[in-house]
Amino acid sequence: MKKLAIAAVAGSVLLTGIVTANAADMAVKAAPLAPEPFSWTGFYVGANVGGAWRPNNAGSDFGPLFPPFIVLAPQAAIPTLIPGQLDVLGGTGRQSGVIGGGQIGYNWQVNQFVLGVEADAVGSGLNGSSASATRSFGPPILLATVNQTVTVDFGKIDWMASFRGRAGFAVNQALFYVTGGAAVAAIGGSTTTVVNGPGIAIPAGTFLATDGGSTTRWGWTVGGGIEWAFNQNWSVGGEYRYTDLGNRSTTFTIPSGLAAAPVFALGTSTSRLTVEQATLRLNYRFGGPVVARY
Repeated sequence: MKKLAIAAVAGSVLLTGIVTANAADMAVKAAPLAPEPFSWTGFYVGANVGGAWRPNNAGSDFGPLFPPFIVLAPQAAIPTLIPGQLDVLGGTGRQSGVIGGGQIGYNWQVNQFVLGVEADAVGSGLNGSSASATRSFGPPILLATVNQTVTVDFGKIDWMASFRGRAGFAVNQALFYVTGGAAVAAIGGSTTTVVNGPGIAIPAGTFLATDGGSTTRWGWTVGGGIEWAFNQNWSVGGEYRYTDLGNRSTTFTIPSGLAAAPVFALGTSTSRLTVEQATLRLNYRFGGPVVARY
């Protein structure tokens, strides 16, 4: 009987151990590993393509006539021989073009806040601003109306680049951000075309002045965007920016046709160089998941 009782107790202990071990194994298998939280921290490179547009806000202004010539105007009772002021203002509509290029940057995430720096450069098919306006001289001073047209083309924007900071808020794999910094652009040479009809004191013909050569302009840019990471390395997004490159001016002369006084009038043309752009962006971020917890 003693042997039978001992065997029963031993069997019970062994069975309890097996059940406990199996239960422990089941508990371990039932608890899945927690996934690593996504982080935007890291270097990235990418490409972008989109469109750019700008208001046509150029203007032209004739300065004082030099030397004094007969100034003919509809409101004048008689022609005068004193220096006059002839103004032409213009610039309406908008220009647009395709842009495309690349960007490189670095993000640093702390909790849900993301800070970063980025540099980008794009080639541009955006035409420069232009202004065109026509004024008329007619009765009662002249029997027939004489027209004068001034057209200013401030040159095509060849490329643009920027160096910016970024600040954003991450919601899992979506990043909402604002951005701003310095901008630079290469702009082609400007030309001014003056077309005069025949008339007293106004030399007839077409006159072309290429006083403004190509230039590189610096300014500032601000904007914002949204980016979504569809895996640990790749993300796609959209961005809008406004860029201001300041004013560009060019001077030109209108010849008189007289050897003794070859300059009929001096002119100045000015354009406000502003650009708006919207781009679709694709980025590749180097490295795997990096968790920033503080």
